[in-house]
Amino acid sequence: MPTLADIQSGIRDALVNGISAAVAPVLSGGTNPVHRLAIHQRHYAASLTRALVERFPATVWLVGSELVTHAATSFIREHPPSRPCIAEYGEGFPRQLGAHPAADSLPYLSQFAELEWHLGRLALATEHSANVQYLHLDWALDELIGMYLTDSAPDEFALRHEDVWLEIRGVRGELQMNRLIREEFARRVAAQPAGAHS
Repeated sequence: MPTLADIQSGIRDALVNGISAAVAPVLSGGTNPVHRLAIHQRHYAASLTRALVERFPATVWLVGSELVTHAATSFIREHPPSRPCIAEYGEGFPRQLGAHPAADSLPYLSQFAELEWHLGRLALATEHSANVQYLHLDWALDELIGMYLTDSAPDEFALRHEDVWLEIRGVRGELQMNRLIREEFARRVAAQPAGAHS
């Protein structure tokens, strides 16, 4: 007789990895409970994919939903949530997105998505939480995402390849992006607790 922990582990494997062999013997109800389990497997994948895509609306605006959705589907298989809060899920997604074969011609995509991730996180910050992030970008992505945030995209825009030393501050829905010179960036990063910059 399997223990509760065994059953829970089997259900997790069934939902996350699609492996239902271990839990199938304890499923009951209806003529084919494995088919009913498949509904939950599909819902798990679809809801996580949707949550991840919705977490990166500016990235979808930039490259379209097909690429982001395809990368999100791969991400949730390889990196299932490890925390109970879905709002915290997806920190590693920008790297996966940038490594997607369809992003070969978009060398700035990973950094753009990472910038969006931090903007979204900082928009929810409070006075009592970490509300500053330092990013070194290789492109003028602060200008590009600023166009999205202000709904002011021009007919044409040439993205510049340049070093951008960026300080982002956020609290209760208010965001500020400030460019710094390299020396000031380094000074402020050094004064931050570990993990407050990229």
